[in-house]
Amino acid sequence: MKEKIKPVSLIKRLVVFCIGQLILALGVVVAVKSALGASPTTGIPNVIYQILLDRGNTSLGLGTITTAIYCVYILVQLVILRKDFKLHMLLEIAVSFIFGYFLSFGQTLLAFLPSPGTYWLRLVYLIVSIPIMSLGIAVYVTPQISPAPAEGVTAAMSQKTGWPVPKCLLIFDIAIVAIAVALSLIYFHTLVGVREGTIICALTLGPVMKPIMGVIQKPLMEFCGTQTKRQAAMAQAEAAAFDPGKLIITVDWEFGSGGDIMARDLAEKLGAKVYSNDELVEMEIEESGLPARFVTEHEKLMRHSAVYDYATYAYMIQQTLDPLDELYAAQVRVLRKIAKEEKCAVIFGHCGNYILRDDPNCFSLFIHADPSVRLTRSEQRHNIDAEGAQQAIAATDHSRAKYHQDFTGEMWGQARYYDLTLSTTGFTKPNSLPLVLDAVELWKASRKAAQ
Repeated sequence: MKEKIKPVSLIKRLVVFCIGQLILALGVVVAVKSALGASPTTGIPNVIYQILLDRGNTSLGLGTITTAIYCVYILVQLVILRKDFKLHMLLEIAVSFIFGYFLSFGQTLLAFLPSPGTYWLRLVYLIVSIPIMSLGIAVYVTPQISPAPAEGVTAAMSQKTGWPVPKCLLIFDIAIVAIAVALSLIYFHTLVGVREGTIICALTLGPVMKPIMGVIQKPLMEFCGTQTKRQAAMAQAEAAAFDPGKLIITVDWEFGSGGDIMARDLAEKLGAKVYSNDELVEMEIEESGLPARFVTEHEKLMRHSAVYDYATYAYMIQQTLDPLDELYAAQVRVLRKIAKEEKCAVIFGHCGNYILRDDPNCFSLFIHADPSVRLTRSEQRHNIDAEGAQQAIAATDHSRAKYHQDFTGEMWGQARYYDLTLSTTGFTKPNSLPLVLDAVELWKASRKAAQ
């Protein structure tokens, strides 16, 4: 049964939503003043607005035109979805009028801004508008009231075709920009209202919005009483119950430190079941329903790129789980299931120390070593030269650290997030393993004494 929203929470959400719409509208107004083009979704309204201005018609402002075009977007959704069009989607009409009103208000409020006379000043206006628009989007999506009509079209396309949201957003953006360009060329015989600024906005709104979300999302969600889709999905995973007879050990390690060898030897000594990357990936594929290739290569997707940032932006404005979030939610469920069902297990990586941080049966371990030692070991173990070893160390550690930090908010390998961190620099394998076993026994004894 769907949880009812309390009146106070609803009021808070509406206030935050409207503030976000106002900030976004102000950003669009500044972008329009730049005469270099605004975001793709406002391309058609902006071109029509410029055409009417050229014809001396000032009775229809940018806000009114935008509201009308946004209502057309809602009709497009109706055509795409037909019987699958839901009644709650009509809320987008209200969103259209609210945003249109704020655009008109924003034009009045910022009327004092002079029209830029040089290209460089126009570029300044555009650059200033991008973080404003990004902030507005980040604020208005947080209360999870309703998507904008353009986002609704993207969602409808994805629902009907089965294509991923970023692909549908890209197709929709290209389509409406093409229409805006055609209108401009037919009337002005040149580009007016949709120019290079439109492309710049499309490519930069995502990367700029991402760090803004990192700063404002948590306090705003606490204020509104909402959760991210990732948090909601992970909350469905059942945490392991306390059992004094259990021992679950999570192991992270720097590439070349020998942590994987240490983990397997530890499991052998304890008689524990090993959950290495291969076993965990297979389980995550089954749990998430995602393609095997995607799950296998998920860490590569965490690296910064324009394509990934655009995809992340698409899912953020849709307020839905992107595939990486779905994978992480499945990862949470898999690890908690292992912690619940196994009596003794050693888990390799996969944010295990964070996911099982509240499990009283879990002991977390991090293995590291000096760079020179890791380099030598990597050369010998993987039969590669020094340059290849350096590249492998840098790429692997960067990928692990970024994935861990993006999903947990914690620094990978930082001692305070583990029960034990151990340097293997000055130890051979036979000498270092007893240290870990002793630490585990002391931890177990203290845990029992605390009960």
